[in-house]
Amino acid sequence: MKIKKIHFIGIGGIGMSSLAFFLNKKFTLTGSDIGLSPIIKKLRKLGVDINIGHSTKNINNQDLIVYSSAINKSNVELVEAKKRNITTISRGKALGEFTKNKKNICITGTHGKSTSTSFISQILINSGKDINAFLGAIDRKLKTNFIHGNSNINVIEADESDNSFNFLKPDLSLITNIDYDHMDFYGSKEKLYEAFQAFIKKTTKCVVLNFDCKNIRKNLKGLKSKKITTFGYQNKKCDYYFTENILGSLELYHGKRKVGEIFTNLEGLHNHYNLIGAIIVCIKLGISFKKISKSTNKILTPKRRFENIFKSNNFEIYDDYAHHPSAISSLRKMLNKKKDLCKNYLIFQPHRYTRFKESYSDFIKEICQWENVIVTDIYSAHESKKSKISSKEFVKRVLKKKKINIQYIREFDKIIDKMYLKYKKNKNKIKLITIGAGDVNKIGYRLKNIIKESKERAR
Repeated sequence: MKIKKIHFIGIGGIGMSSLAFFLNKKFTLTGSDIGLSPIIKKLRKLGVDINIGHSTKNINNQDLIVYSSAINKSNVELVEAKKRNITTISRGKALGEFTKNKKNICITGTHGKSTSTSFISQILINSGKDINAFLGAIDRKLKTNFIHGNSNINVIEADESDNSFNFLKPDLSLITNIDYDHMDFYGSKEKLYEAFQAFIKKTTKCVVLNFDCKNIRKNLKGLKSKKITTFGYQNKKCDYYFTENILGSLELYHGKRKVGEIFTNLEGLHNHYNLIGAIIVCIKLGISFKKISKSTNKILTPKRRFENIFKSNNFEIYDDYAHHPSAISSLRKMLNKKKDLCKNYLIFQPHRYTRFKESYSDFIKEICQWENVIVTDIYSAHESKKSKISSKEFVKRVLKKKKINIQYIREFDKIIDKMYLKYKKNKNKIKLITIGAGDVNKIGYRLKNIIKESKERAR
């Protein structure tokens, strides 16, 4: 079948849109989504005909329908496409099909894959490489989730959440870590590990592994394979290991040989793991360490990775995508290391009922480590409520375990009012951090605007 016209159901998603950007020059694209977004506006400017709202009228003479993993099987467009015998394919399978004859560098893992994908892309571009990059987050410099090049080299964030990373054909891959997430899809830890084992087998040339991750060490078969390269922090048993200097720079070693010193503005051990993994991938791709080291101090994390929203003398607002206990823990450790006498206020929006349920006790354990917390309602991400779990009950459970300053506030406006009062009255330095993969970042931006407006009125 010759494909000329492709329709995307849920085109505004981060993964769907990157594929649409990639295919737009070669095919006539249409799309639909439930709401307008900056990504959709950008695709429209490129000539993609996108309708807001799903309708049977959006399906007509297309040759192929690509649908997001968030799309229900009963979606009217999907049903209409099947009635018309139009081929339908998931985003993950489509990405695999359209990149199968390319040189693919694929990055996966429970945490850090978006950041690592971004770091690899930045290093390669700064080193003069022409690439296509499918990012799982918006690049802060380029303000996009897709980098369009003119080569056959693809840097791809590989999604493990629904096993779609196994539709890809990687030449070289990086696995940042493995944690217990998306268990509603996999059903068991064994199935999760089998998926990662399959991904390793599919990689033809080299697999770079964070060997400090205990789940990687214990559960991935074939670790003695010649195509495996391991790295870790101060771990001399790994092929590569890194250390941290008193002045904050990193030193990278390959066996007993010192590769070189890395200067970076990135904070937190989790970001250092991401950076080292990215550097090793680039070394494997033939980029000299001299070239790599020239750009490491310019590298930025993507949007929503401890992104600064607002900063004044005594009040700062940050936003982070952390939505798993391990990711929240990494954030806390980074903040604790600063020792800047700030009072941290965490605004936590749980993401998905299934995730909140499967890691409930771990969420309680982690949130108990914070001093000041506001919990808002669970962001469903199109899930129907399958359990009696609620944010309100979660706060009660936390307080039973440890008496911290925590409360449940449903309305964003009430949270904003509360934090605005803190901004106005508190003389101590405050860091407000919104966390979650939903829309909790709206709180920070709205609060920023209110503060700015109040300053203008005071002039």
